[in-house]
Amino acid sequence: MGRWGRKLFANYKRRGEWVELLFMTVASGLGFNVAKPWGDSARYDVIVENEGRFLRIQVKSTESMIGGCYLCQLHVCGNRLYTPKEIDYFALYIFPEDVWYIFPAKTLAGMGAVALAPHLKGHKYERYMENWWLLTRRHRRRGARTVVPGEDTRPNAISRLSARIVRRIREAGKST
Repeated sequence: MGRWGRKLFANYKRRGEWVELLFMTVASGLGFNVAKPWGDSARYDVIVENEGRFLRIQVKSTESMIGGCYLCQLHVCGNRLYTPKEIDYFALYIFPEDVWYIFPAKTLAGMGAVALAPHLKGHKYERYMENWWLLTRRHRRRGARTVVPGEDTRPNAISRLSARIVRRIREAGKST
């Protein structure tokens, strides 16, 4: 985690816990009810509820840039992959860009990692960037395609609060 000059978290577990808290803060600020399962046995990290619909969210983060893309690992320790039967969505946080990606689990099923390029316009996964709206969707029939609303109607996770939180973490890393 030395991107800003010093290591900000003691280990990946600490960073993961912090990112889960950031996810819960942003989701709550967007009007979702959030819950954290007790213990570490569940395959998901957070539950979000919206209008009586409960979703299992697996939160991941990265700061690893390889070949112009941020590489985010999607597997459990030991290289076991998550399945759509275990989780409903991935919430992926790109630490240096302060950006979230919200993916349906089925979209990334079978993948051990995903390469994300939030700095490139029109990149492959752009439709999932800051797309918190996906957590509110309902399908009347199985296999129906979700129509994503225009940019101006989507909620934006980079609120003043989350920007302040990330700025304080960066400042703390520079001062220690």
